[in-house]
Amino acid sequence: MREHRPGRPEDSALSAHILPTAANLVGACVCAVPLVQLLPRHGWAQWLDETLVLAALVFIVSAGISYFSLRFSGDRARLERLAERIFLLGLLVVFLALVGLAVFFA
Repeated sequence: MREHRPGRPEDSALSAHILPTAANLVGACVCAVPLVQLLPRHGWAQWLDETLVLAALVFIVSAGISYFSLRFSGDRARLERLAERIFLLGLLVVFLALVGLAVFFA
């Protein structure tokens, strides 16, 4: 069995996964914002709308950093870790938006 060592070429594949996934999630969040506009305009709908926009912005930043890590090899590992952390933050924001949506319809 091969020993896993950080900094190997297969480790750089992380950005190749983060970039398209973050871009797809930006599209999903942007498409969901008009759907939220169809909900009755109460406090939860406004909060959900703003949370989805925040998630889209976080995913845009994650995709950008992931792109830079693919293009510039000098600090690739550090940029990949940063892109991954920001991507996970975006997932957390989407999770909070979904919890808010569940509470709104409960």
